[in-house]
Amino acid sequence: MPPTAVAPQEDSVVSTLKGFTVNPDESYRPQIHRFLRDAIVRGVLKPNTGLSEAAIADATQISRTPVREALAQLADEQLVNIYRKVGTIVAPIPVSLLEEGRFARSTLECANHVQLVQTITPEQLAEFGQIVEGQRNAVAAGDVGLFFELDERMHRRLFEFAGRAHVWEMLQPMKRQFDRVRWLLLDRVEDHAQRALREHEQILAQMASRNVAQLGAAVASHIDRVGSHLPEVRARVPEYFSD
Repeated sequence: MPPTAVAPQEDSVVSTLKGFTVNPDESYRPQIHRFLRDAIVRGVLKPNTGLSEAAIADATQISRTPVREALAQLADEQLVNIYRKVGTIVAPIPVSLLEEGRFARSTLECANHVQLVQTITPEQLAEFGQIVEGQRNAVAAGDVGLFFELDERMHRRLFEFAGRAHVWEMLQPMKRQFDRVRWLLLDRVEDHAQRALREHEQILAQMASRNVAQLGAAVASHIDRVGSHLPEVRARVPEYFSD
């Protein structure tokens, strides 16, 4: 059911948009979409935050049309809900979609990595190792944002190493809600980044030793970790979720 009113919360949105810089050489719609999408995924814009088309346009000094189009795209991705005569709000995380994201990631990444282990080059292994080292440094520094970025880079590069960059891009909309929970785990659950790092180190070691037999199980277990911690996250921030 649509809400009867949307709290404007324009200060929160405008404050968030202070980090946004328009690139005049690029279309405005994808820029606005990317920025708002990442803010929602990382919990900077929390569920039920009102997103005023006018306030966003004013804060970014661009016309309302690309803002409207960006919000419509976010609605298609189920990151916002748009209610006629009421407004646009950041959507809670639909628990029903988490299993879809987990299934898509687990199926595609297991298949990709098991095949990649047979062809991965020393140069690719070295880059993989450098990314994991960066994650190790991020964990030591307590830098959750950097760890999340390096985590994404690692998974993306493993698809690119196998010549499947398009598969990774295809996976993005399906895993968006899953990513929101990943961020909550990193931000709210103690030692989750350390556990994720240990699993990445294990996957790297299995890649290096060409251990096909154990690699698939390790990748599946790593991705399924989100589900095992979901009850803890929901108990901490129940307002982030909808059944």
